[in-house]
Amino acid sequence: MPVALAPDVDVLVRGWLHGNAVLLRGERPAIIDTGYHTGAEVLFQRIECFVGPVEQLHCIALTHVHSDHCGVVAALQEASDVTVFAHADAAARVEEWTDAGLWLGSSGQELPRFTVDHSLVEGDEMQLGDRTFRVIWTPGHAEGGIAFFDEHDGLLITGDGLWENGFGLLNPWIEGPQVYELAELALSNIAATKARLVIPGHLEPFTDLDAAVGRARSRLAHLAKHPGSMRRAMLKSGAAFYALAHPEVGAQQIYRQVLEQCRVHHRLDGDDSSGTDEDLAQGIVGWLAAQAG
Repeated sequence: MPVALAPDVDVLVRGWLHGNAVLLRGERPAIIDTGYHTGAEVLFQRIECFVGPVEQLHCIALTHVHSDHCGVVAALQEASDVTVFAHADAAARVEEWTDAGLWLGSSGQELPRFTVDHSLVEGDEMQLGDRTFRVIWTPGHAEGGIAFFDEHDGLLITGDGLWENGFGLLNPWIEGPQVYELAELALSNIAATKARLVIPGHLEPFTDLDAAVGRARSRLAHLAKHPGSMRRAMLKSGAAFYALAHPEVGAQQIYRQVLEQCRVHHRLDGDDSSGTDEDLAQGIVGWLAAQAG
C-alpha cells in the first residue's frame, strides 16, 4: 500500500533512469533533486500542477550531483531565478566539471551544465517549502552526498544514501577504496535520525527505517567481502542506464559499451568473477534482454 504523504509534499517517482523529485510547496516553494535531463517536460508539468508557476520556484536542493538526480537543474535555472544548494564537496565537483568527477564517463550519461549558488555542510538547517530541514551527511555513494531531515515531522529524504532495499552504487574506481567505510558512516547517520517516513532517491517512500538500514548493512558487508560483486553491479547498472537513456541502440552497441566499461573498471584484488571481459559483457547484455522481456 502506498505511503501517505503530507499535503505539502509530493514525490515524482519514475524508476531508475530518473531519481525521485520531491516537491515542497509553501512560503519557499522548493524541489529536492530533479531526475535525468530527458524528463524535464514531465517535471515542469508536475511543478506547475503542485507548486505553481515554475518562475515562483524558490530553491533546488540536491542530495548529490549525479546526472539522474540533477539533470534538470540547468533548465530550471534558465526558466526561473531559482537558487541551487548542494554540499560543499558536491559544489566543488560542479565547479570542476569533469566527466570522472560527475560520473559522466560511464554509460554515456549526459548532464546539461549548471551552477551551485550556495554550499551546505553537515548540520546546516534550511527552509524548503514551509519545513525546516537539517542536512545529514551521507558519503559513500557520492562525494558530497547528503540527506534532508525534517525532525518535527520525522521526514527524511535520503537520495541514494539509502533505499528501501539497498543504496546507490559504490564506485571505488573514482571515489577511492574508502567508499565502504563511508557508506557505513552514511547508514549510521541515517539510522540516528530515527525517521518515521523515508523518501529515497529511487522507488517509493517507506516507513520502516530500521529494516531498510539492516538490509543495506547486509548488502554492504557482502560487497566489502566480495569486491568482484561491486564490479559486476557497477557494470550492470551502467548497462541498464545506457539502455534506458538510449532506447534506439541495439544489443551489439550495448555490448561494446559494456566491454569498454569492463576495461575501465579493471579487476580488483580479490575479484571473484570468472571468465573473460567478453564473457562478462555478453552475460550482462543477456541479463538486460531478460529484464526487457
